[in-house]
Amino acid sequence: MKKLLISFLLFYSINIFADVVDIQADHFYASDISHEAFFEGNARIKQGNNEFNASKIIVFFNSKRKADKYKASGLVKFDLTESNIHYSGQADSVVYSPTSSKYLFSGNVVLEDLTNNRVIKAKSVSLDLKTGLADIKGGKKKPVHFRFEIEDRK
Repeated sequence: MKKLLISFLLFYSINIFADVVDIQADHFYASDISHEAFFEGNARIKQGNNEFNASKIIVFFNSKRKADKYKASGLVKFDLTESNIHYSGQADSVVYSPTSSKYLFSGNVVLEDLTNNRVIKAKSVSLDLKTGLADIKGGKKKPVHFRFEIEDRK
């Protein structure tokens, strides 16, 4: 088991930390077969100014042992800056795909755009940072709530 853990850390940590990703948690385990690393309990992932705190973080690796997707779940709190926009908020889960630059925030999403003073509350929010497209969905009992400021018409 120790050999498996050491080989996993040697092979995968090189690729994880190429962009300096820092992950901390109370418990770590990995599967070399499914190419997944699990971080549970007070899990925190930080890359540059971006940070996610959650109960659990899973890192999915591709066949070339590069991080392909990150999934944070369990009352995820986040603070991130993308495309010069500073976001803060929380959701039940967040999935980030670095190769496609897409975020999917799901479940009780509160997304604050601190740069433009906007707040979105929704069931799910999908952000595609390459295209600039956003898809925001509410539920039957909880519609999308979008709050923003407009300039004075003087």
